[in-house]
Amino acid sequence: MNGVGLLLPFRSCGAGDAVRLGLEAEALGFSSIWAPEVSTFDAMAVAASLASSTERIGIGTAIVPLASRTPVSLAMGAASLADIAPGRVAIGVGISTRMIVENWHGGVFDHPLARVRDSLTIMNQVLAGQTADHAGAEVSCKGFKLDVLPPQRPRLLLAALGQGMRRLALELTDGVILNFLPRSKAGHILSQNPSNAKPFETECFVRVALSDADGIAERRIRREMASYLRIEQYRNWLSSFGFGDLNYRKGEDLESMARRLPPEFVDDVAVFGDADECLEKLAELQRQGITPIVVPSVSAGDLEGYRVLMKALA
Repeated sequence: MNGVGLLLPFRSCGAGDAVRLGLEAEALGFSSIWAPEVSTFDAMAVAASLASSTERIGIGTAIVPLASRTPVSLAMGAASLADIAPGRVAIGVGISTRMIVENWHGGVFDHPLARVRDSLTIMNQVLAGQTADHAGAEVSCKGFKLDVLPPQRPRLLLAALGQGMRRLALELTDGVILNFLPRSKAGHILSQNPSNAKPFETECFVRVALSDADGIAERRIRREMASYLRIEQYRNWLSSFGFGDLNYRKGEDLESMARRLPPEFVDDVAVFGDADECLEKLAELQRQGITPIVVPSVSAGDLEGYRVLMKALA
């Protein structure tokens, strides 16, 4: 499975179970494992455990909200991981959502582009071994310097949907992590990367489910898509590809919204079928230059369902 990553569960999964799944992913031959951070476990802690207990597989975070830590603490965590697992670490960060930033972390969601630019600038200074000196419009740092640099700088990736965020990623990071990218639009996104630019990764979360006779897998994927369409950033992202508002109705219950999603849209954004069909759709993205990060579509807490899909794809 060279070139295909796996996102660890982000709902109803303890840190110990996440680490065990990561070890199994390495044994199955996945190229990378990614620790998410929502409301279950600390991504840096899980990534550190995996970095110290694996030998080959890439270790990443996807996605750590920038509001949950200072840029210096994020850079210190990234450097620590890179020291434990040299050459295998990628740190995925992002602006997250207003609910997570303001309600959960007590932060400020205003001026996201300026906040991301300031945070990435400080992180880059620290990871380059410089003494941080940045007086930003939203975030500042002066005088911090790492005592010890890792043998190899960790890669820094930005979760991005809008063009402004993707431009920031091209300028200040080693790559971008996309979400809900229609496969038919992958070439369009890649065409926006300058041909003479530095090496730049384009990773993408891809919801994957094995089809079943009862259609449960498709209904689960539809429901998850509908839940994301309640977030303005995702509606704008998909509208930019010509999908319009997908008949979004504010206040509509999730099940009704999920049922109304056009079949061609669901098939373009998600991957479901038997194992061979799923592998071919993932390979299609790889051929275009997108690195898929598989997000198994199973019920929350269904770790055996995760394992079934992992083994099928391996």
